[in-house]
Amino acid sequence: MAKTPDLLRSKLRKLMILIALFAFVPSALLLTVGVLILVLGHATRDFVFGVLTLGLTVTLVVGVAATVLYVRRETSVAQLQTEFVNKVSHDLRTPLTSIRLFVEALQSGRLRDPEKIQQALDTMATETTRLSAMIDRLLGWARMEAGKRSYRMAEESPARIVADALAAFKPQLLIDDVKLTTLVQDDLPSIHVDAAAISEALLNLLQNAYKYTGPQKIITVRCFRRAGHVVFSVSDNGPGIPKTEHRRIFEKFYRLTRPEMPLQPPGTGLGLSMVYHIVAAHDGTTSVDSELGQGATFSLHLPIEQPGSPRRPGAGLP
Repeated sequence: MAKTPDLLRSKLRKLMILIALFAFVPSALLLTVGVLILVLGHATRDFVFGVLTLGLTVTLVVGVAATVLYVRRETSVAQLQTEFVNKVSHDLRTPLTSIRLFVEALQSGRLRDPEKIQQALDTMATETTRLSAMIDRLLGWARMEAGKRSYRMAEESPARIVADALAAFKPQLLIDDVKLTTLVQDDLPSIHVDAAAISEALLNLLQNAYKYTGPQKIITVRCFRRAGHVVFSVSDNGPGIPKTEHRRIFEKFYRLTRPEMPLQPPGTGLGLSMVYHIVAAHDGTTSVDSELGQGATFSLHLPIEQPGSPRRPGAGLP
C-alpha cells in the first residue's frame, strides 16, 4: 500500500527534471537573446524580432507552468482514486465476510443455541443494512457525477428540513452521549428546494461532526436568515481544520489526515463533495469556518425565492 504513493512521487520528480531540462533551459536562452536584441538592435526588424522572441519565451514558460500544475493535480487525483478504490474494497469486503461466516455457521449447524442463532441473524441484518447503505451512497455519487441526479423542487419549510435530518441522525444519538443543540430562527421563509436532498446534505454534515469529535461530543445545528439566504449550519467541538485545507476538503476522494488520531474515522471521502454538489445544484454555496483546536462550522447557504422570480428547474448538475 505504501509503495504506490512513493512510486507516483518518483515519477513526478522525474517528469519535473525532464521539463526543466527541455523547457526552462531553452527558455532562459531565448530570454537572453530577446533582451540583447532589444537593447542592442536599432532597426525595426530587430525590435519586432525581439518582441516576438520575448513573447515566445513568456508563452513557453506559462505553458510549462500550466503543464506542471496539471500533472501535479492529476497525479494527486489518481493517488486519491487508488486509495478510494482500496478503501471501498475493504469496506465492502468486511460486512460480506461477516455475513458469509455466519451463513456458513448456520448452514453447517455449528450454531445450535437459539440465543446465538438470533445474535447471528441480528448481526447479518446489521451488516446487510450497512452494505446496502454503502452501495446506495456510491450509486448516488455516480449519478451525481454523471449529472443524472434529478431534484424535485418545491416550496419547503427550513424547520421541516432540519427536523428530517435530525430524525435520520437519531440512531447516532442512541449509541453515544451527544450534546445536541438545535437553534431554528422563528418565521423563516420557505425555500424552493428538494427537501430530501437538502436533508441528506445536512445529515452528511451531522455525521461528519459525529465522526470527528472526541468522546465529549457537542454538536449545534442552526438555521437562520442572512442576506437573502436561509443558512443551515452544523458546528462541532472537534480538532478543527487547518485553513490551508478548507478548499480541498470539498474535493472528491479527499480525506483530511489527522496525526492525533491513530485510527482514522471510516469514510470514502465523498460526503463533503456530495454536500457541495447538492447545494450547488440549488444555486447555493457551501462554506467552512474552522481553526485547529477550535472545532468546525459547516454552512449551507440557500437563496430565498423572491416573489415573481422564475423557478429553477429540478435538474441535476450540468
